[in-house]
Formats: sequence, structure tokens, C-alpha cells
Amino acid sequence: MFMKKSIIASALALAMFCSSGVAQDKNFSLSNKEPQAGESVGINYNPKGTALEGKKKVTVTVYQFCNYQWQTNDVVMEKKDSLWTASYLLPENASFAAFKFKSGKAVDVGQSMAYGWLLFGKDGKNMPGAYAGWAFLRNASVPEMFPDFSKDKFLIGDDVVVYWMEQQLRNQPYTRRDIFYPHLKVLKKVDAEKAKKAALRDIDYMKSLPDLTERDLKNMQRVYAEVLERQASADSMGRMIAAIDSAAIKRLNPEKLAAVKALGAERDYRKLLPMTISFLDRFPMDKADRAFDIANRIDYVKFYSNIAIVASVEKDSVTFKKYVAQAPFGSLSTIFYKCMKVPYVSLKSFTAAEAFVYAKPMMDRLLTFNDAKPDGFMDVYMDNAGVYSDILMHLNKDEQALGFAGAAQQKYEYGNSPLNEVSAILLERNGQQDKLKFVLESSMKKNQMTPLMLEMLKKNYISRNKSESGYDTYLSSLKDGERNAELQAKVKKSMIKKTLPEFSVKNNKGQMVKLSDQKGKVIVLDFWASWCAPCKAAFPGMKMAVEKYKNDKDVAFFFVDTQENRKDYEAYVNGYLKDNKFEEFEVLFDADAKVSKSFGVGPIPHKMVIDKNGALRFSEVGYMGSPSELVDEISMMVELARKSD
Repeated sequence: MFMKKSIIASALALAMFCSSGVAQDKNFSLSNKEPQAGESVGINYNPKGTALEGKKKVTVTVYQFCNYQWQTNDVVMEKKDSLWTASYLLPENASFAAFKFKSGKAVDVGQSMAYGWLLFGKDGKNMPGAYAGWAFLRNASVPEMFPDFSKDKFLIGDDVVVYWMEQQLRNQPYTRRDIFYPHLKVLKKVDAEKAKKAALRDIDYMKSLPDLTERDLKNMQRVYAEVLERQASADSMGRMIAAIDSAAIKRLNPEKLAAVKALGAERDYRKLLPMTISFLDRFPMDKADRAFDIANRIDYVKFYSNIAIVASVEKDSVTFKKYVAQAPFGSLSTIFYKCMKVPYVSLKSFTAAEAFVYAKPMMDRLLTFNDAKPDGFMDVYMDNAGVYSDILMHLNKDEQALGFAGAAQQKYEYGNSPLNEVSAILLERNGQQDKLKFVLESSMKKNQMTPLMLEMLKKNYISRNKSESGYDTYLSSLKDGERNAELQAKVKKSMIKKTLPEFSVKNNKGQMVKLSDQKGKVIVLDFWASWCAPCKAAFPGMKMAVEKYKNDKDVAFFFVDTQENRKDYEAYVNGYLKDNKFEEFEVLFDADAKVSKSFGVGPIPHKMVIDKNGALRFSEVGYMGSPSELVDEISMMVELARKSD
């Protein structure tokens, strides 16, 4: 009954959809109701009644189905009265186009139906592949043909996909060679016996073609393996492909080397992306002459890494997913770092939802190597499981997040404060108080606590003891005396005594601050910049230190904003402090780095402690990642500087 209803609905949709080639909607239209591939078309969007109503900026991502592969382009729209408009040139080989309108996190892919359009050729007929594009836009049964247009809205069943495939075969029978594999793969899920009969018929048809391509042979191999389940025939086809490929591959080596040199010479990363994709299409990794590649230092790890990095920067998730799903194991560590850790952890340019779009394909690809476990697999897995668990936690995927956090703790053993905080939040959120206590105490013993975790530790103690009494003694008992002694010895050993030049700079309150005016106080200087992710990562620990000494008139903290490359740095700094609750920080503006250079500061973050006589006693570069350890280190420096002559 369900299949019958679905097909009836599809038939009605087909009558409406194909009569004009358009998904009619009051919010969306094109300037031409029968848009032609290769021509410009006007895009009109009225956000009234949608999630984008009232937004100040709207962009549209255009999904184009070209030669049975999805391509995307982002287009900025211009507002005219109540409409947002844009002009767009459709590719000559596009058969179908879909439109996703966006503003920040808000997205609109359609109201009554998806914003999609079957495209026409110059003969006035639908372009070959139009029906397949409309079907696979909304169904993931053939993953390589499913874009990220919508994960949950307007999705259709496999029976409906089969219906659209049959419509294409009926109206465009010459496209059978292009869709016979995806058609049969979905048909098998609907009716396995019918699929096997159709597969035998279609393979006979394919064998009759005089101009079989490598793509045709691979599709035949996949049908043998996945639809007919004849592995011997699939293996035989594989050997045939390999034999054909071997000589052809060697003939292409000179062209390949020239293409590699062209890639190496290109400096525009936007041009590099299509060039690298074209390279992999022409010289696929699984068809490489390994000896030639080694001799000429041709590295596919680099090619896949470059595609993933540029695609993530351009927020081209379709390209990213396609090539990460093929990426060699050796590329994944770099891809994780550049496409997950940098934007999500360091720059914070991705929200958890945005990061998940890229992080999930990375983790999925990594886990395909789980059975083989190549050298370094567990290191890559555990290095990235913690950040992935953080992303999952923010998306309320707690069960998965706990699993990945637990895996990461096998490596870090509570020696990583960001991971410890994720573990603690998840356990508290899921009512696992005993495990929470263990995580908090273990983290405290490693001195890898965040401000939030210290609050949770106190809350957990009071909940168990029904009183705050004895908490300070309990807290002290958790600290590892040996670890604390090692830190104390390290700090003492790093103590120096150097004279410093005078400075006079403006603070974030518009006042001039002179070093000589601070004589008699212990001064803590934290050199940082708006672009420096590790500098900002240290701020929670520095805030704890500031709060510890806030009532001590003999200790002062200054956060020296230096080495700036942005013109609006003062406004940015004030906004950043307010947004992140660091408003108690007194910032000194040293944008041209005159003060930092005169103090010998190079890489940042760089912290200095000056004694009451104006002598430099401590000078430390970098941040090790633990707020609680940082406040202990700063406190030791302050107290030693206070006692110095």
C-alpha cells in the first residue's frame, strides 16, 4: 500500500514538475520557467514566512547535477524591495539545479516542495539525467550521488527513486549506460529478484556497446558484485580493467608529471582546487604507476589533503565529502587538523553544527581503516576523538560523544583539560555522578582543570557531603604533591633578572599606562593578539589568576595586545573581552609591536613577570593547555618575584 501511494504521489508530482520543469513555490522562482543549460537565469526569492524572513543578508548555494555528479556554487544575493535576486550562469552540462537559501545558520530548501528545477536543452527537451538529479537530490541510497542539500526534509523512498529512474529510461533510453548501476542498486532494495533480472538484461546491453569506457566497466563490475552477488565475475571484470589500465597508465606518465608541475606552480588556492580535482579524475590514485610516482615524488596524500582543506575553507561540503571518502589514510591526520581542529578549536570560526558537516565524513573515513589498522591508526583516532566528542556534545549526541571521549581518555588519561571538561559535562548531563567524581578528581590530580570543572567539583562535593565544610582541605588533598613540586622546581629554575626599558601606552579605557608608575608592584604582562588562538586559549587560566589577586594591591595584570594586523583592533578587542566575559582584563595597545620588540618578545603567547623594582624575573613563551596549571604557574612566579630583591 505504501509503495502504491508513493508512486501515485510521484506520478502527480511528475505531471506538475515536468510540465514546466519547475518546483512551483510562492517563495521562489526563476526568470525562465524552462531554463536552458549554458544560459544565465535570474533567481528570485521571497523569504516571507520562511526561516530567512527579516534577515539582512541572504546567499544561495546552487546545486548542479552535471554528468551525474553534483557541483555547488555559492552566490550572494541582492535585495530589491521584498525580493532577493541574483543572476546565475548554468553550466552547459547541467541537467538539474537545486537552490538552498541561507543566512547564518538559518536555511530554506523549500516550503511545499524542494527548490529544484529540471533543465532543458536547446531542443526544448529535458537534459539527459534531469530525472536522476531530481531523484538523488532527495535519496541517499547511492551515497556518491547524494548531496548535502537536505538531510531530513523532502526525502523520498527507494520506490520513488526507482519510479524516476524508469521515467528517465522511458523518456531518455540512451542514458541507460549512465544510470544502470545506481538504478539497479536502488531497485535491489525495493525488489531484489526484479533487480537481478534487470541486471542480466542491462549487462547484455552494456556488452553490446562498441565504445565501452572505463566507467562502464567499473559499473558492470559493481553490478556483478553488489546486485547479482557474483564475486567471481566481478573479480574477472576487475582483472580485465587492470589489464587494460596498465599500458594506458604508463602512456600517461609524461602528462601526469607535467600536471604535477603545474599544480606545484599554482599559487591561487581557488584555482588549485579545480586543478587538483581534474588531476585526480585524469590520474586516479588506484590507477597509479607506483614506481613512477615514488621516483618523481608524486604524493596523493598531498593532493587529497589540499582538496579537503580548500573545500572546507570554501564551505563546499559536497566536494569535501566526495574526496574525503576516497582519501588515503596518510592524509587524514592533516585533514583532521586543518579542517576540524583549526576552525573549530583554534579559530572558533565553525559552530559545532558547521564543524560536524566536515568532522563526520573525516571520522567515517578514518573508521574504514579500523579493521586493517595501518601504522599510526590508533594515534590518529585518539588524537581526534576528543575534539569530535566535543562537537557531538554540543549537538546533544551524548551517547556517541561519551564513546569518543572515553576512547580519547585512553591516550590522555585525564591529562588534557579540554577533553576532561567535555567528559565532565557529558557525565553530569547524564546523571552519572560517581563517574563524574572520578573524572574530576583524576583531572585535579593531573592539574588539568578548567574553571567550569572547579565549579562542578565543588558542586559535586557539596551534593555528596550536604555542606561546603571541609572543601578546601579536600581540594588540597587532590593535588599531586610530586607534580606540584616539579612545577615549583621548573619555575624556580626559570627565574632571571634583567632590566627593562620604559614604556608608555594607551589602555582599553583610553588612559596612558607607564611601566615606571607601577614600581612597587609585581607586574604580570601577557603578550597576545587578536589572531593568536593559543593566546586566547590561555585566557580562562589567566582570568583565574586575575581573580585570585584581584584584592591584592601589590599585583597588577596587563594584557598587551601586540603584532596586530587588523585596523579595527581596538573595537575588536573590546568586543571580544565583553563577549567572552574577560571584561576585567586591562589591555595595553601595542599594535605596532614597539613595546614587545623592546622587551624581546617574538612568538606569542608570551608571559612576563616583573618584580617590584622593575626587573624582569620570568619570561615564558607558549601555553600548555591547562587553566589550573597555568594559574598555579603564574602564582608561583608572582610569589617568587614578590620575595626577590
